Amino acid sequence: MLKYMFIVLCPLSFLKADYQIYNKLQSDLILQYNGNNQFKPNPEKCYEILQDFSQQASNFTWCSILNSKPITLCERCVEKYVTFRDKYQELLNTTIEGTSCRSIFISQDRLNAVQEYHDNILSVWNKGNCNGCFDWKQGKPMLKNDTIRFYKMSNDTMDCIIKNMDPDNTEVCNRCIQSYMQLDNFYKTLSSDSIGVDSVCMDIVDSMNATRYIWSKNLNCCKLRKKPEVVFLCCAGIIAFLPLIYYLTVRFCGPIRDLPNVLKQSRFKQTILRSINGRND
Repeated sequence: MLKYMFIVLCPLSFLKADYQIYNKLQSDLILQYNGNNQFKPNPEKCYEILQDFSQQASNFTWCSILNSKPITLCERCVEKYVTFRDKYQELLNTTIEGTSCRSIFISQDRLNAVQEYHDNILSVWNKGNCNGCFDWKQGKPMLKNDTIRFYKMSNDTMDCIIKNMDPDNTEVCNRCIQSYMQLDNFYKTLSSDSIGVDSVCMDIVDSMNATRYIWSKNLNCCKLRKKPEVVFLCCAGIIAFLPLIYYLTVRFCGPIRDLPNVLKQSRFKQTILRSINGRND
């Protein structure tokens, strides 16, 4: 039995080896054909740039995943992003002996892997509005003054909270409310809208959300605003009842209340008689 299996498997192994050699030769011919009935090898420099591009894409992906929570990828991965971006531009713009590296690797098939991976990484960067954290001078990123100021105010607020923590969380709210309100008001100035998610760097948005969660949920410091809220709710309730009060006033204090009793009784009797006559008819 083993003898027959060996006879069958041996040709299959040789066939597999022949297919691999054929596949390599076919790939080499496709890559080397230049369209002029001549075969010309693609520049090795293009493959070196492609290898560097893939390495930089891997580096940024690794960095962005590690800094995804809390979100700090804009600040901590910006150097890897810049290197990745520059290497992609080099791949697009490099031409060697009349052969463009772009024509070899980009938009040559339906998969278009190089372009797809580039667009995916760029989507992550743009979705986080990471460019908003920096001033781009000569293509090099530098943290904006607003970004630096926000982080300083955020650190001051967290330092105040840590230093004044107590079991009841009452002192920390009173002592740190000024720092927290300054931070919250400054954050609101960073965006043209009230939310800021679509225009503010995501590192800052995530940091502010975390601070708000600690302040309101963990420390329960928003109870300091309960008194103004009670006043507002009372005023809203009074305004809501005004139409009802107006209706009752008109109903029971209108002109009919001022008529003599004889006229009121006459009208009442007329109403009853009309209803009785209507039934008899």
